[in-house]
Amino acid sequence: MKDQIRYFIAGIFIGISELLPGISGATVALMFGVYERILAFLTQLKGFSLIIPLLIGMVLSVFLFSSLINYLYENFTDIFNILIAILMIGYGVFLIINNYLKENISQGMSFYLTLFLAIFIGLSLSSFQMYSSEEPTMILLAILGFIACSFLLFPGISGSAFLLSVGVYTLIIQSIANLNFNVLLPFAIGMLAALILMPRLINKAYKKFGKSVLVFFGGLILTAGLAHFL
Repeated sequence: MKDQIRYFIAGIFIGISELLPGISGATVALMFGVYERILAFLTQLKGFSLIIPLLIGMVLSVFLFSSLINYLYENFTDIFNILIAILMIGYGVFLIINNYLKENISQGMSFYLTLFLAIFIGLSLSSFQMYSSEEPTMILLAILGFIACSFLLFPGISGSAFLLSVGVYTLIIQSIANLNFNVLLPFAIGMLAALILMPRLINKAYKKFGKSVLVFFGGLILTAGLAHFL
């Protein structure tokens, strides 16, 4: 019962994080220590007893806090961004230092290359923009759905922030509100493909590189936090 309560609470905060542009739900899952279990569920469909309370918490938080979060974010945007940035920078630094000091990882050149690669990718993604007045094609929508959903599974990278940066966030939100399946269907196909493929790739990375993957995630989270000030 104790684990179910922890997963329920984690679900509440993961749901809240998905309402906030700029913070990844996977980052919150990592903070609560449920990230690896979620990956295991997506790859092996095991652990329903813990995943169900997590999903209930997520759904409840989206319905209960969406209006409040939207109001606070619209009226206190700068404060929200600063708090999110500080949280992500702090947790990114914690992941990097904690895994460097306590875990059995390579602490030589490979450690610094992993960290540099994470920071480079994070900066590249935060500065990526694709503005267009034309509606994306079905293939591009599927690709964007794949990337956005993949980002939801990677700590430190916000799927909603990615959609904002490429200029299709409004299109997706309006399509949901208006049930525009010409946009939603290819986008959903891309998201489904990501849900099937990406957890397996992340699991393989865990098996091959061990806790060094957490250093990589730490670098992404740190960079995502710093990007709020850039």
